[in-house]
Amino acid sequence: MKPATATILLCLLLLIVALTESKLVLAESSPFTGKIRITADGVVEGTDKISKNENVYTMTGDISGSVDSGQILISIEKDNIVFDGAGRTIKGTGTGIAIAAYGRKEVTIKNVKIIDFGTGIELHATDFENNSTGSNNRILDNYFETKYWGISLNTNNAEVSGNQIIAKNSVYGVNFQSNNTVFYNNAFVDGGLVIFLPCYGNNFYGNTINGKPIVYIEHQANQIIDGAGQVFLSDCQNMTVRNVETGLNLRMTIGLFRTHNTTVAKCKGNFMLRDSHSNTLVDNQLKDSGSSATYGSSAVVLLGSHNNTLADNLVVAKDSIGISLAGSSYNKLYGNNISSTGQAGISIESTSDYQSAPEFNYVYDNLISHAENGLSLRTGARHNFVYRNTFADCQNAIYLFSGYENTLLGNNISCSTQYAVYFYISDNNNFFHNNFWNNSKPAYENHETRYWPGANETYYSENNTWDNGKEGNYWDDYTGVDANGDGIGETPYNVYEGFYDHYPLTAPFATDTVTVDFVGWVPSSSSEEPHPIEELQIVVLSPENTTYGMANVPFNLTVLGPVAWLGYSLDFQPNVTLTGNTTLTGLSPGTHSITVYGNTTQGVVEVSETVFFTLSATESVPTATIAAVAAASTGTVVAVAAVVYVKKRRTSGMNVVKNS
Repeated sequence: MKPATATILLCLLLLIVALTESKLVLAESSPFTGKIRITADGVVEGTDKISKNENVYTMTGDISGSVDSGQILISIEKDNIVFDGAGRTIKGTGTGIAIAAYGRKEVTIKNVKIIDFGTGIELHATDFENNSTGSNNRILDNYFETKYWGISLNTNNAEVSGNQIIAKNSVYGVNFQSNNTVFYNNAFVDGGLVIFLPCYGNNFYGNTINGKPIVYIEHQANQIIDGAGQVFLSDCQNMTVRNVETGLNLRMTIGLFRTHNTTVAKCKGNFMLRDSHSNTLVDNQLKDSGSSATYGSSAVVLLGSHNNTLADNLVVAKDSIGISLAGSSYNKLYGNNISSTGQAGISIESTSDYQSAPEFNYVYDNLISHAENGLSLRTGARHNFVYRNTFADCQNAIYLFSGYENTLLGNNISCSTQYAVYFYISDNNNFFHNNFWNNSKPAYENHETRYWPGANETYYSENNTWDNGKEGNYWDDYTGVDANGDGIGETPYNVYEGFYDHYPLTAPFATDTVTVDFVGWVPSSSSEEPHPIEELQIVVLSPENTTYGMANVPFNLTVLGPVAWLGYSLDFQPNVTLTGNTTLTGLSPGTHSITVYGNTTQGVVEVSETVFFTLSATESVPTATIAAVAAASTGTVVAVAAVVYVKKRRTSGMNVVKNS
């Protein structure tokens, strides 16, 4: 064989092998590995547009790709790397994830433009396939224009900064489920931050939504937040939130997590209270437009939240619920004007997450209209009091599905297009002193067959009553007579099937005369009480602001409060963790500084005063020791720059005033 012919055959063989390997890589792609991979051993597979220089991977050209929903285009499977987009673009076709890193540590993704994916960057703390846990990752200075999430963040000890997130659907933006994360100087456009569950130890500052500040605060009290675009409060007390609005249909505009005794007033958008008690929401414009992304959403939802007051709010819910109480009790809802074209104007129920029966809620003096169900009492709702309300132009004014022992009195119920009251497996509810006007039908019970183990049986609601033993309700189609003129008809009114109002009223009842005594809320356990705000005091005893002419300078502290981590910064350099006696070496003569930083067990960051001291020309090396410091468990190391920004965040970027 001639050498040239052998060379050609060898090239063809290598090409076939390369193509075969490429096909094998694509065939092995799973929901957890991408079409393009940076593998655990540092190899780039699936593209020639990412170059490698030690631990830095740089895009050398734009990348396009199509991946299905939930699939990944570029998966990062190696720790301690930098993925630098160098300003280039990764473009998709509207689905899938552009870049994902699961269970990775010390990964930086920066300077990349991500267009037309379902999600731009997704970080997960855990890689279940490889049993690894991720932390200390960074997402810096990227541009996102995605269908759903710009960033989906479920990790710890991360840094997210300088990103621009443009949402094509305002209910999306950034899905945040992280702890001990620094999130700063990110700009949201037409979408926002979404936090479903309480998070811990995070520092937020400098973030905006359509130019307005996003406020996220943990473990604070007695502050006023005025004029923000979004607000999230976690473990806070005695706060005031007002004049918050963006004009967008966000997934949530205001979120309160374990926050108590807080007032929210004159705000616009949709709210969520989770495990938050004794708050007041007054004079707000609560709005929500349901979509496939927010099925079952509400203009305001209370989850496991008790003793709250919602008063004098305008509630407009398009294709969603107006006010939802899930596993929430002893709340007062009054004076609200609620219009909902969704499932309910007001919904009171237990859920899989909040299974406690919602009871002793007081719903009164509200106007509820144009809902599928004006008031929905479901799945264990009991002992609730509904009075002096007006229900108008609803499909069903009152909807009971496994609702028990509720009292409905003194309401005006009119123009129900299907039924004034709808029953399904609901017992012992009491109706009296209500006025029923121009309803299609007064009441109906669904006897759908229930499939119990071993038998099929039809369920009937029992013991629902339509009078209090003396007086009943006013029915505009009642044809009986009042022979003795006492305002009560002698002939019972057949409400439905075998249920009768035995004392029907012959004239409308004066509903404004109804009064109800409130049952007070008594927390059943200390876990329902507000979480105390941990305070940490750090005092540097030595060095002092003076000149030292000795070889060693003592470094002594007094620390009061629960401490999870301590560190110090010498001359504004990155923090060094304090674990015991240490020695500072290599100091030159001249002026130096020492600042001490600490984290409480709840993640609150505290900073000592900075001490400036001088070493004379004969000075050598100071010795650092720690005195009077409580034992500290391993905690999160916080960069100096981040802590400095936190201090600035409290006084700039928004109108936050701390009460004296």
